[in-house]
Amino acid sequence: MKIREDNITLTTLFEDLARERVTLKEYVTRGEHSSLFTVAIDKQLMDIVKAHPTVYSKVAAVINKGDGQGRTVRFPSLYGINPEYVPELSEIPFSDMDDTATTVEAVKFGVRMGISQEMIDDNEVGLIDWTLGTVGVRIGVLRDQEFFKALHTYNATGAAVDTSLSTYIGNRNRGAYYTTGSFTYQQSASAANWEQLLNTAIQQMANQTITLQGETYKTPVFVDTIVANSVRDISLRKLLRSATIIQSTGIGDAGNASVTQVAGNNIWNGALNVITTPYMARGQAYLLSSKRGLVMLDRKPVEITRNKNWAFDAEEVKATTRFMPAVIEQRSIFSILLGTA
Repeated sequence: MKIREDNITLTTLFEDLARERVTLKEYVTRGEHSSLFTVAIDKQLMDIVKAHPTVYSKVAAVINKGDGQGRTVRFPSLYGINPEYVPELSEIPFSDMDDTATTVEAVKFGVRMGISQEMIDDNEVGLIDWTLGTVGVRIGVLRDQEFFKALHTYNATGAAVDTSLSTYIGNRNRGAYYTTGSFTYQQSASAANWEQLLNTAIQQMANQTITLQGETYKTPVFVDTIVANSVRDISLRKLLRSATIIQSTGIGDAGNASVTQVAGNNIWNGALNVITTPYMARGQAYLLSSKRGLVMLDRKPVEITRNKNWAFDAEEVKATTRFMPAVIEQRSIFSILLGTA
């Protein structure tokens, strides 16, 4: 029996099995084919993970696994790197990036699933495919879930923060927690009048300064994205994706007579990218410059291993992945507390 080894997938594998009239049981017991079954499962799972819609990559810089040497990666602060004037034949000074670096270490997430001997005996191809799909979706969800949890946890001790989300790594509390802190720039609001909130935040981020070694530097962050819970999606798009304004009091969650924009062309249209996700705290929003200040260290996307489980008379499939989201520069993010309404 000739099996196509190039670009093998679960679908092409099953097509080959059907064409040659070989059962799955006969196939997986052959030494030369058993490893290909694992390869097919691996690729099928990866395809499902990649196809699952995620949004973290729209706001985070994704750092791939690199050469695999060591667990940790050190990210220098953007504010610690300041090129200076160097007179002729003078020494070029070192930056302060080592003093302000953030160290990020990838952690492992994993799940096991069983392909029962009965599923193999009965040639349950569709059921195996469906089971892999369920696992793949959950792995895809995991990255968004953990990324926004890490972002929100960093703000856990801030004055403007919705504390409704958990702060631990993973779905269960295993005693490992994301780094906590607070953002320099933040604002609380009892109601979300987006026009006023966004104007305040954008101006503060663009005009910020930092003092290093006695010198004060302008360190503007030009905000291009707002991240909020999915419950805010419509109200944000009304302000940021509408061509015209139809109310003289402006557009937001609540009308406010002090809003100055009048009916006509919407000056906010297209000003910011709108990212909404159910993995954000309901009462929280963040303004940021995309892919600045947030990273996803991706050491191992997904890896499949398969073993015989004699106790349960099954083929045991293990899926593991290693990654870590992190806030590496909190001054690049503005926190807004909206309340949970």
